[in-house]
Amino acid sequence: MAENSENKDKFKFERKGLDFPFYNNNPHLSNGKWIILTIGFLITLLFGLIPKAGIPQYISEFIYFLIPFATFFYVANGKLGLICKKFQKSDIWLILGTIILYFVYSLVMGVLLKSIGIVAHTNPAISHLDSILFWIAFPFQIFGEELIKVIPFIIVLFLIYKFTGQRKLGIIIATLVSVILFGILHYNAYGSIITVILIQGIGSIIMLFVYLKSKNILASYIVHLATDTIIFLGALSAGAGFLF
Repeated sequence: MAENSENKDKFKFERKGLDFPFYNNNPHLSNGKWIILTIGFLITLLFGLIPKAGIPQYISEFIYFLIPFATFFYVANGKLGLICKKFQKSDIWLILGTIILYFVYSLVMGVLLKSIGIVAHTNPAISHLDSILFWIAFPFQIFGEELIKVIPFIIVLFLIYKFTGQRKLGIIIATLVSVILFGILHYNAYGSIITVILIQGIGSIIMLFVYLKSKNILASYIVHLATDTIIFLGALSAGAGFLF
């Protein structure tokens, strides 16, 4: 009966035997560590929103990684296995399908926004593509950005589950909050709140789904790393570009 009850509180797309950390005392986090996790995320969000004139691009990339990674590593007592799981054979198709779907969504949404006169700035990172330091720091930033999505997701899921006991509701609300905040984080780069909410924000639901299904941040990381690498390489070869 307990197993049936647990399954009813999970979406069909979720893999059996896996769950998100912390929200249901799995493992337990003290109030102090919840506060640290929240503050670490807010500092990262604030850093993303402030002007970074004078800060080298590669330094910014490492900071995007270091703050959320150090925060999660500390509250999880170094147990990265809480969000890093073993890959399964089906992950290959999940990753490839997600990459294709993300490009299709981004291109369609980009065309629709452009048709009504909404055009975002070119991502300033484009001007750093000829720097080896950029490419060294780039993979670290992408992992940090995945943590920037997962950490607020876990925090909101914990709060909703704590006060309602409804896991599915918590996942839905946590997903929406996470991707909207992730979109807002890109505002300085693109200068259009509508664009970052619809493309970088809502569009990232596609990538976050990989984590929601597999509970493996490494799988969503590969999707994110692959899509941005493809776009950057395209921009590098063309001499200009737009990062969706």
